[in-house]
Amino acid sequence: MTENINDLISYDNVKSNRWTMAPREFLYKYLHYLPFVILCLAISVALAYIKIRYSTQLFRVESSMLIKNDDNGSASKDEKFQQLLMTKNVTNLSNEMTLLRSSPVLERVVKDLGLQVRYYNKGSVRTSYIYPDPPFSLELLHQVDTAAAFGCKVVVVNEHQFMLGEAKTLYTFGQEIQSGGNRFRLLRNVGIALDAFKSMIFEVVKVPVSDVAREFSGSLRIAQPNTESTILALTFESENSHLGNDILNTLMAVYDTLMVEDRNRVASNTLRFINDRLYELDDTLRGVEGNLRNFKAENQVFDISEQSKVYLDKMGENGKQRTEIEVKIGIVDYLMKYISDQKNVHELVPTNLGIEEPALMQLVSEYNKMTLERDNNLKTTSPNNGLIVGMDNALDKLRRDIYEALSSVKHAYGIASGSLDVQDRKMHDYLTSLPGKSMQLLTKERRQKILEELYSLLLQKRLEISLSSASTISNSKVIEPARGEGTMTSPDGKKIYVFYFLIGLVVPVGIIAIRELLQDKVSGRADVEKFTAAPILGEIGHSTSEQSLVVMRNSRRLVAEQFRVIRTNLQYIIAKKERPVIMVTSSFSGEGKSFISTNIGAVMALSGKKTVIMEFDIRKPKIVSGLDLKRKMGITNYIIGKASFNDLLVKVEGVDDLYVIPCGPIPPNPAELLLDKKLDELMQEVMENFEAVIMDTAPIGLVSDAATLSHYADCTLYVVREGYTFRNQMRMVEELYQSKKLKSLCLVLNDVNKEGGYYGSYYYGRGGGYYGGYGYGANSGYFEDEKKKGKRTLGQRLGSLRKKIFG
Repeated sequence: MTENINDLISYDNVKSNRWTMAPREFLYKYLHYLPFVILCLAISVALAYIKIRYSTQLFRVESSMLIKNDDNGSASKDEKFQQLLMTKNVTNLSNEMTLLRSSPVLERVVKDLGLQVRYYNKGSVRTSYIYPDPPFSLELLHQVDTAAAFGCKVVVVNEHQFMLGEAKTLYTFGQEIQSGGNRFRLLRNVGIALDAFKSMIFEVVKVPVSDVAREFSGSLRIAQPNTESTILALTFESENSHLGNDILNTLMAVYDTLMVEDRNRVASNTLRFINDRLYELDDTLRGVEGNLRNFKAENQVFDISEQSKVYLDKMGENGKQRTEIEVKIGIVDYLMKYISDQKNVHELVPTNLGIEEPALMQLVSEYNKMTLERDNNLKTTSPNNGLIVGMDNALDKLRRDIYEALSSVKHAYGIASGSLDVQDRKMHDYLTSLPGKSMQLLTKERRQKILEELYSLLLQKRLEISLSSASTISNSKVIEPARGEGTMTSPDGKKIYVFYFLIGLVVPVGIIAIRELLQDKVSGRADVEKFTAAPILGEIGHSTSEQSLVVMRNSRRLVAEQFRVIRTNLQYIIAKKERPVIMVTSSFSGEGKSFISTNIGAVMALSGKKTVIMEFDIRKPKIVSGLDLKRKMGITNYIIGKASFNDLLVKVEGVDDLYVIPCGPIPPNPAELLLDKKLDELMQEVMENFEAVIMDTAPIGLVSDAATLSHYADCTLYVVREGYTFRNQMRMVEELYQSKKLKSLCLVLNDVNKEGGYYGSYYYGRGGGYYGGYGYGANSGYFEDEKKKGKRTLGQRLGSLRKKIFG
């Protein structure tokens, strides 16, 4: 019957090893970690709250503007005129975005808003930036180093007085103060109430404009929402939404002003060139008119003979053509002089002066466009930059090309003029008979006409350009100005709580997982069943008693009841044995072998059987000392013939029918001593005098004593201590069980953590009894409470929790 029961137990254990941990076992195993997990979650949530509560809030404000591709700022609708003035082009949004973020533009915004001076209010936890209404204003009268920052701490005492830093000197608002060579004063803003601030401690800082511009550049975002449109979306993040609104609105206004200024520069350079030419022509024309007037007065020349009318008409037609050519040659000469002048190297070339040569117009347009692009790039970089140097070289080449084009145009005009001269000479042969004075008069009048036409042309162009400059507008338009409180971007409460909650969950779970991965000791019943098919006879919880004997007649403690469960389970193992011999062993010292032997003996004695505990662990005996008995003759004395059987017996007080046979003096050769034939005689006498025998042997994992004594035993209880016995020792237990070197090997789990599992649950065969499970615990009402202790402090509870987690 015993073999059948063992087979059934073995079968159940092997079958259970194939399965993963049951949900209930998983819950019991890890439920005691729940307070630690909850504590970590509570700490994480508290940290998240603190972070949200004391983090600086950032607000995002938004605006949008349209960059036009076409130009509506010119009064003239003449396409050629617009091309020459560089007022019609396709906008490069990447360039405009870079320009908006450039330091010169942002510095101009900082200066317009006065943001180089900052005011802060110190709170109990954090310092807040004050904008736009500080309680006072800094007026810096003199600063030693304008490139360095300047600041001071201001402690306002009342509406009229304040202190600087930690000094106790009182100053009055408006009073001039000297500090480190700097002179300044603070002016009270009367309309701002002091009680609106968290404290009366303020900080005033003056930062260089360039530093503020760089800081704002990092908070400014410019994007093109739609690639098919020329709309730019501007966003700015700041702890003050009013500041963000003002920065974006001012930035768009500054950009608009810069665009108008660029267009006006083109017109201004052209007007300056025209005015210079008009000044020179005015003097020349005055001289020509004076000479003509004097010639007519002196020579009395007032009309030309009718005989020369036909020829004069032809010469007049040629003269008109020659006049146009000479006007153009004059303009070409002026342009060539302008191009050659080094003072005009980086100036725009005047355009639309009447020379309608396509190649020349294209070169001039390209030159003016590149000059403007160079000026824009100089706003964000230095003249020594490789890009600027490359553009200078390209401009030099364009100037040479323009000069050569002008030369070619002038040469062409010269050829045309020469052709007209040939025709004039032919007609002049017909007019040789005409009076020479009349010819001189015609020449002077023709020269006067040329100068008058040139003067009129320049006056007309000046008027057109003046009208264009007066009506110039920017190519940008604000679609949506920045306004409102903006959107808070930081801190994001939801994300922070989720992140910290996950951290609070991952950290304890990770610690528990690492602990489980590094755990090399048995952690419970399921852990044991993974390594061996040996049946588990029962589980013994942790005993808080200072005595090794916990099983007494009237004891109803949980541990005592667990030993009674083991006694019941033993009946299935030793049912046919009238005088059973039970051997108790373990892997190594410290697993509670002697504790189990003592209480198994006590529980057997309480069942009415006369029981003896034999202290066979003669190397390291603990039974007698654990029961506080006086040591006397023992097993070793009997074997060497120095004591009789009656001399060995020691009665255990408090438990009827329970005796102990001590080991006696520790011999030098314990292994050989246990092979002596006298031991057979001793066991014979023991069997004759006692109904149950408990053999407390040495650990079988260390010495061979238990294997030597195993032939006396009817059943072997192998003690495994939770959290103490190494998992690799279970392989030895499995080998012993499979090889059947120890008779009826059963396991007893000792020091089981009652908070991490449940006790005594075990099935014996088909329809066997079930011990434990639900309701089988210290607080079920079926057992006596353990010895009550004083209320533990929070530190003791945390220490206990730490011990459970980290061992």
